[in-house]
Amino acid sequence: MKVYITGATGRLGRSVLERVEAIPLVRTKSGLPNEIVTNFSESSLKKILRDATHIIHLAGSVKTWDKKNLQEANVELTRRIVNSSPFNCHIVFAGSITVYGKDLEQIPTDEETPTNPDSEYSRTKLEAEQLVRTKKKHTVLRIGVIYGPQFEDYFMILRMIENHKMKIFGDGSNRISFVHADDCAAVFSKALKKTGTFVVSGPSATQRQIYTYAAHSLGVIPPNSTMPIWLAKLFARFQEMKENPKLTREHISILSADRAFNYSKAQQELGFDPRPIKRGIEEIVSDYVSQKNEQK
Repeated sequence: MKVYITGATGRLGRSVLERVEAIPLVRTKSGLPNEIVTNFSESSLKKILRDATHIIHLAGSVKTWDKKNLQEANVELTRRIVNSSPFNCHIVFAGSITVYGKDLEQIPTDEETPTNPDSEYSRTKLEAEQLVRTKKKHTVLRIGVIYGPQFEDYFMILRMIENHKMKIFGDGSNRISFVHADDCAAVFSKALKKTGTFVVSGPSATQRQIYTYAAHSLGVIPPNSTMPIWLAKLFARFQEMKENPKLTREHISILSADRAFNYSKAQQELGFDPRPIKRGIEEIVSDYVSQKNEQK
C-alpha cells in the first residue's frame, strides 16, 4: 500500500499522520517526514502519484467569504488530484456535512438524506465530492464541525464567555454537532479499506448547552443574553470585509442552525467512536487556560 496525503500540515492532517503511514504532499517544506514538495499542477502530480494505491485528500479552503479561493482550493485542486491519480487508486476524501445545508430535510440526517448546499463553501465541497466519485474506488467522509485542543479558533468564543460578552444567537435551543479532531482522524485507517459515503459527526448538544459546558469549565456564569440571528449575520458581514475575519456569516449559521446527524454507519464500519461533547469542550477549555497561564 502506497498512501499519499494532502493537507497534512493542517490540524486534522497532523492527527491523521499520527495514525496512518502516508507521504505528505506540501507546497513548501514543513519538516514532515518523507514530505514531497509540489506546486500541485497535474504534470507534477502525475509524476509523484504514479505509484499511489491510496490518496487521503484533506486539503481545501474554509475561507467561506472568498468565492475564488473556495473554487480553486476545494474544486480545482480536487480535479487535479483525481485526474493525476492512477486508474485503480483509492481516494479517501474529507468532505463536509455542509453539503446537506443548514435547513435539514430530516433530523437526524444520514448518508441517504438528499444534499442541499446553501452556501458557496457547501457547493464547492459537494462539487469536489462529485469529482471524487468519478473514481472507481472512493470513500467520502462527510465530516462535522471539527474541534479539539490546539484549535485556537474557539479561544475567541471562550474569551467572550469568560468576559460575559457572548451572545446566544436566536433562542439557543438549536442542536449543534461537533466532532473531535482525534476521533475523526481515527477513522482514516479503516476508511482506506472501505468504499462508500459516511457521516462522521459527533453527538449534538443545544447551543445553550455548549456555552454552559464551557462556562462551567471556566468557572463563570453561562451566557443568557440573546441576539437576533439576522443582526448577528449583519455584524458578521461587516467582519468579512476584513482580510481574515474571525467571525463570518457561516459561523453564525453553524451556531444558530438546528442540525443533528446519524453516524451509526461510521460507527459500525469504520469504528468511529466520538467522545461526549461535554468532555471535548472541557479539553479545549483546559488548553485555553494553560496557554493563558503561560502568557502571564
